[in-house]
Amino acid sequence: MSYKTNHKRTSAIITATFLTMLIMYPFLQEKVQASSSTTFVVDNNAIYHDTAFLSGGVLLLAIHTQPIVVHVGNFFRIQAMVLNNSPGTISFTAGPCDSTVSAIFNKNVVVKHEVSCFAGAASTSAATHLVKLRPGEKVSIIGTPIGTTYQAVASGPTIASVTFHYQLGTGTNASIIKSFEFNILHS
Repeated sequence: MSYKTNHKRTSAIITATFLTMLIMYPFLQEKVQASSSTTFVVDNNAIYHDTAFLSGGVLLLAIHTQPIVVHVGNFFRIQAMVLNNSPGTISFTAGPCDSTVSAIFNKNVVVKHEVSCFAGAASTSAATHLVKLRPGEKVSIIGTPIGTTYQAVASGPTIASVTFHYQLGTGTNASIIKSFEFNILHS
């Protein structure tokens, strides 16, 4: 191969990589929001440090529906892994009918607000407990807010913006928002 051919291939690879990064950049970001309504951007490769960056790197990972395969007519919940990548402890409440996870859907899903818990969950009197995550710890979370259900009403690709609410060690309320796409199948 000549120098000119190698140079063209290398240029093509670099250009393709750069264009892929530009196209994928919005999908590789997570928005973190503190109670002061300040929005911070966390990149999957680096955290932009700022003295006002209250969350310090709480991440939502491996977000998916539960059940994993959703058909039209199914009720489902959202499951994710929370990683405390911050320098301090965070906390949130958890219980069979209590969740700090909520979602907004672009289409194909009806969000129903009802009086009782998600169908099949334990009674509302079940114990709720405070979960504390120290720096570097992670935990799986699942849920919908109390009295809320998600029902698939049409098939096709669907985007969910998932919000996880938590408290910093100082008692300040904070949240992180991350979107993911899933497919709803015909019943």
